[in-house]
Amino acid sequence: MYCYICGHQNPDDAKFCTACGQPQPSQTAPTPPSHGSESAPPASQPVTQPSAPVSEDIDNYLGLAIFSTICCCLPTGIVAIVNAAQVNGKLASGDIEGARECSNSARGFSIASVVLGLASAAIYAIYLLA
Repeated sequence: MYCYICGHQNPDDAKFCTACGQPQPSQTAPTPPSHGSESAPPASQPVTQPSAPVSEDIDNYLGLAIFSTICCCLPTGIVAIVNAAQVNGKLASGDIEGARECSNSARGFSIASVVLGLASAAIYAIYLLA
């Protein structure tokens, strides 16, 4: 029997995958159909169970996004907040790659917001001193 998560070959009576440790579905004998139009699944196909979402610690940078919006640059800060707010939802739905992309975008827009805010403050200070 092959693991339905990682594809590693395991003994037919294995309850857990020897490679990834995920529980394996039990294989039961097919039941006869109750009506003539329905057919039972073939015995060679394992019964698949939905896997739980993978828990991974991905930072959402929400604090930095809020700080950069309030103190530095509003337009890029708002984009950072929107991306930061999407990270936890994507993690909960199991979209790890999407959560990473939103996390990276939130961090990038937050840093851009801080840099733009500091540059604007420097230009304004030079204007006042001149």
